[in-house]
Amino acid sequence: MGRPVMIEAAINGNAMRELNPNIAYAPAQIANDAIATARAGAALIHFHVRDPETGRWVQDVPYYSEVYRRTRAVCDPLLWPTFPFNGTPAERFSHFVALSKDPATKPDLGGADLGSVNLATYDRVAKKIRGANFVYLNSFETCRYFLETSRELGLRPTLQIFEPGFLRAALVFLDQGLLTEPLILKFYLGGDEQSFGLPPTLKSLEAYLEMIKGVRCNWFAATLGGDNLPMVPTIVSLGGHVRVGLEDYQYANDGQLSNPQIVERAAAMIRAMGHEVATIKQTRELLEV
Repeated sequence: MGRPVMIEAAINGNAMRELNPNIAYAPAQIANDAIATARAGAALIHFHVRDPETGRWVQDVPYYSEVYRRTRAVCDPLLWPTFPFNGTPAERFSHFVALSKDPATKPDLGGADLGSVNLATYDRVAKKIRGANFVYLNSFETCRYFLETSRELGLRPTLQIFEPGFLRAALVFLDQGLLTEPLILKFYLGGDEQSFGLPPTLKSLEAYLEMIKGVRCNWFAATLGGDNLPMVPTIVSLGGHVRVGLEDYQYANDGQLSNPQIVERAAAMIRAMGHEVATIKQTRELLEV
């Protein structure tokens, strides 16, 4: 028997149009891309807001609000924003609080990146590391603030797992009662362009799944810095759900696909395996949001 498989699309992130002209900057562009990508089969949409002219990552609440209002005027995928690297925990999460004051702009999910990591990319041709001095810091207390605030706002958090230690932190917070099942876990595997994360292989996913035996959860897998489409059959066969999108991989040398095209390919693979692509309604029921 088939099952509903959820698709999340991370539609823009920090990726630049020089890599792929389909990457959205302005709020109207982001909303239009979210709508088209949801229609292609993605029930969850993750997005960053950008300076409309330069594409620089910003955290302007009016930009976020515009994306929510424009998208929800047409369809209702589960929308959740990012949060910045720098600042106090309260500053980094302030837009979740501001957006949640209005039902029209309230995020569908909270979130937390559950640990610290060297977020760097590696150019294998030039043999150079980009971001060699940057450490993405999230202490246990920072994570606690994100999770507590998500709970206060009535948002079930999506938990980003960049490394195995992040998952162990999630299990600590679950044991403490700060998290409740079903957990929403995102396993971020590391493609060739990345220098962190487990590689995109069956054994990597099996290692993560061994760690969560007996835990009720919905887990997704993505490949950061690499094409996740070849992993879709493995992810689905193990009971997982799929994350794709131009934030994670820009297809700069692979046809410059759009987000709807990427999702359509993932959806076709899911259906070819005898499963169904989860609707937005089914996704809300599965995630209990």
